[in-house]
Amino acid sequence: MPKFWITNAVLFQAAWFTAALLTNYSVAIIGVIIFLHFCLSDKPSADAKLLLLAPIGWIADYTLINYQIFADTDGGFPIWLALIWCMFIMSLNHSLGWLNKINLALASLIGAVGGASSYAAAIRFDVLQTTLPWTEFLLTVGLTWAILTPTLLVLGQKIVLIKNTSSQT
Repeated sequence: MPKFWITNAVLFQAAWFTAALLTNYSVAIIGVIIFLHFCLSDKPSADAKLLLLAPIGWIADYTLINYQIFADTDGGFPIWLALIWCMFIMSLNHSLGWLNKINLALASLIGAVGGASSYAAAIRFDVLQTTLPWTEFLLTVGLTWAILTPTLLVLGQKIVLIKNTSSQT
């Protein structure tokens, strides 16, 4: 599917809005979205390899939750958030693949703004909450994403390169 990046973008947004608007059903629906992603992807094995990076996101969010930067409205670490991370990681191979072609400093800035905006929207949709002042929340999450984005990009490129190298032997 040559235009899979469009499909991936739609699936990622569908997963995000499912988590925000249909939180009680989000685990099942996002699970189906991930399944669809793999069925339709033109790079399913590379996508699967990239999922090795998902625990980095889970640990980052778990840390932010543990330090009470934000919380799920039910408390704990929500499964839907772990699944959103899976969709995000796979998007680095498709609709967010353009991030691999820009300077890492710019990718870091984009990650800071995009990541903080996404979590801020989740708070506005009332699926996450924070007790921090808004500026402190945005700066903390933005800094986290400023570090995460280039880290995930570099590691993702290494994983895909390792995969491509090993498939040629």
